[in-house]
Amino acid sequence: MIEVIILAIALSMDAFVVAIGLGAKKNVPNLALRVGGFFGIFQALMPFIGY
Repeated sequence: MIEVIILAIALSMDAFVVAIGLGAKKNVPNLALRVGGFFGIFQALMPFIGY
């Protein structure tokens, strides 16, 4: 169970860093929604791919 928690933290930190980088560059709502959607989809699919 601890491995799953560590993996979840690592994946969320990756997405957080990219979101901060894009947010510091420009404040474009459309870009934020697209990036958030892509990260959400891929973050949800990664555990299933791992099985």
